[in-house]
Amino acid sequence: SLALPGHTFQVVALDGNPLPAPVEVPVLWIGTAERVSALVAMDHPGVWVLGDLSDDDRGHGMGTVVEYAGATGAPQWVRPPAAKWDYLRFGRSGVAAAQPDEVFEMTFAKDNAADKGFNRWRINGVAFPDMAMDSKLVEPLFKLHHGRRYRLRMHNASDDIHPVHLHRHSFELTRIGGQPTSGVLKDVVMLNGYQSIEVDFVADNPGRTLFHCHQQLHMDFGFMCLFDYV
Repeated sequence: SLALPGHTFQVVALDGNPLPAPVEVPVLWIGTAERVSALVAMDHPGVWVLGDLSDDDRGHGMGTVVEYAGATGAPQWVRPPAAKWDYLRFGRSGVAAAQPDEVFEMTFAKDNAADKGFNRWRINGVAFPDMAMDSKLVEPLFKLHHGRRYRLRMHNASDDIHPVHLHRHSFELTRIGGQPTSGVLKDVVMLNGYQSIEVDFVADNPGRTLFHCHQQLHMDFGFMCLFDYV
């Protein structure tokens, strides 16, 4: 999380893709590997702390000083009003996206302490094999046809938050927690515990494509799969 006391952020793009319209928020929330492009109107002179909402995180370095010319005094931190980061705010909520040519169901599950004391992760019951990712022995979980639109219907069967990432493609957010949306293109989306999210992408970049959770420990213990073109 990131806030600048007395100021708001005008979010204009997510993961490098412009939003349908700018959205003002008091706090940014950025998951692993996500990117947020935001404008800030510098209209509240002073010496401020731009930092995380967590006092402990700011105390351990997650912050910096923003000082207006001519301002004096110690940097000030003021907690912003409560706000919830909701992807639905950034898209055309209630407006359904284009219909896909095919839907892939994906369920992410955790086997507690199943691999030398570490949690093992499975996509549709399969943990990614412990071998070189370019190995021809790794069987793709999904086969794609060039030019078709695919929907990933992702179900998180664990209490962990997963920043899921599809390489070499951008996807459109199409349903968040059962609510339809459209117009937001990303390549990483935060999937909360026991949440379902649907995203669409067009198969427009032939070749083997990695899908994975961006939490390194989850990747190391199975949370990956390959898509390939036929």
